[in-house]
This record gives sequence, C-alpha cells and structure tokens, in this order.
Amino acid sequence: MNTAALGAGNDGAAVGARATHSWGSGELCESERSSQYSPLMSRLGQIAVNWSTPGCAVPIASSPVKQSMIALAAATAVAVVPAGSAAARPVKDKTLTENALYKAGALPTTACREKPIKKLDPKSARSYLNGVLACLNRTWAGELKAAGLKWSTPKVVYATKAPARFCGAKWKDWGSYYCKASRTIEIVLAKDLLEETDDLFLFFLMASLHGEHVQNLGGIARAVNKLPYGSKAEFDEQNRRYYLQNICLASAFVASVWKSLHRGREDWDDLLFYMRDWAGKSTGSRKSVTYWAGQGFATGDPAACNTWTAPSAKVA
Repeated sequence: MNTAALGAGNDGAAVGARATHSWGSGELCESERSSQYSPLMSRLGQIAVNWSTPGCAVPIASSPVKQSMIALAAATAVAVVPAGSAAARPVKDKTLTENALYKAGALPTTACREKPIKKLDPKSARSYLNGVLACLNRTWAGELKAAGLKWSTPKVVYATKAPARFCGAKWKDWGSYYCKASRTIEIVLAKDLLEETDDLFLFFLMASLHGEHVQNLGGIARAVNKLPYGSKAEFDEQNRRYYLQNICLASAFVASVWKSLHRGREDWDDLLFYMRDWAGKSTGSRKSVTYWAGQGFATGDPAACNTWTAPSAKVA
C-alpha cells in the first residue's frame, strides 16, 4: 500500500493499521449517488456533492491546499435548493430529534494547550493533532457518560501519502476520513496541508472528525442512514442536517477550550471563512454554515446543535 505511516493516535494501535469500512459498507460508499430516489432506497453509500453521506469522507482537508480546497468547494457546489422547495418531511426518529446527547448539558470549560507545530513538518503536526485529540477524548468521554451513552476512544492513523484504499473504499481526493465500522480516523499529513500551521485549521479538522465519532457513538450516523427520503431534495436536506450538526459540535468544543487557546477573534473569523466556502447543496448555504458554527461557539452546548428539529430554512 502506498502509504508512509507515521503512527497511530493515542490508542496505541499498530503503525499504519488500516480498518475495513466506513459508515455503512465500503463498497456502497464507493458508489456514486444514484439518479433514482425512493423512500426505500438505502442511504449507506450515496456520495453527496461536496460532502459525503455520513460514513464517507470528511471534506475539511480534502484538497491540496486550503485555498485550493476553497476554490474546489466553490466550483463544485450546486446552488442550494430554496427551503420552500425541498418539501422534506419532518424527521421523526427520536435518536436524531431527542438524542441523549442534547440533555447532557454544556461541555465543561477546560484547558487545551496547543503543542508547537512547525511548517511542513509531519512529525510536529502529528504531535499537535494528538494533543488536540487528547483534549477531545477527555471532553467528549465525560459528556457521553453524562448522557448515559457508551464511550470508546477513536483510533487515529496518520500517513504522509494517501492510501490506495481505506475502510473498504477507494481513496479519492480526500485528506481525511472517518470510518464508522472500525471507529478509525485517518489523516494524510501531506505537504500542502502543512504549508500553513499558525491558524486553527488543523485544530478544527480534528474536532470535526472527532465530532463524527461522537455522532457515531450517539447513534446519529446509523439513524440518518436509515431515514427514508422521497426525493433528491429531501435526501440533500438530511445530509445538510447531519453536516451542519457536525460543524456545530466541533464549534462547541472549540468554545469549551477557547480561553486556554489564547487566540484572538480573528482566528475564529478566519476559520469561519474556510467553513463558509464549503457551502453547497449537501453542506448548506454560507448563511446556514455560519449560523450553526455560531450556535456551537456561542453556547458550547450540544443541545444547541439539534439540527434535526430545526425548520428547513435553518438548514438550507
């Protein structure tokens, strides 16, 4: 496998370990979105424009450089379907609408000191990301326990070159991937990703990937994969609800450790700049992305991230 493994995360897994499949089945996840839409259709491997169905790749670091990623996102994003035209039925699954995670309270305010990181240095980037990971594990383990949900630490694998396959799917133009079945995160520490290391991009990358792990442990990923949908518009809205919730959860974590980061407001604004440019039909409009990131950052509370009961206009 054409992967230069750098090691695993805090779980001590074998260097370069690879898992089998992502959030559904790898074979399905590898398939492109079907042109047919039916309430009986499985969601498990449908690839969405700009953002994958829960269980596929995370787009945060999927391009050669951040600027290129933004340009790619803008180029591939399809105009967001107006809220009134989606005609999506209300989500009734209580795992989504009344998840125990929403009742656990705000994330505790804790300290998360950023470790030193050097430009274009995978070794220090791994150390930096593992430091963020340790903070995430500590915070979310306590939160899930308070919610009565079972916690398990995600595995993390780093590489300097993209693998041929991961989680049973062919690795495409991705920079990171969360595998639901094996609860494994893989991040490719490519040269272009590490050209700028003084902002919060890598910090938020890990927070977002870890947020998918939280959604997985909370049963949210499985529940959304089982949702029926009768049209492409409804399918896309469901994906947006999932994606926007992930942004909100990651932002809530950032809020919980913000004081310890000794960062200025401009750092958060820069992060919002990147997030807004991931806007698309399956990710949400810039307004929606900004709103849900703001919800998480302002409250630090997963309860503020319940996108599943929000009106369509809030997840357009």
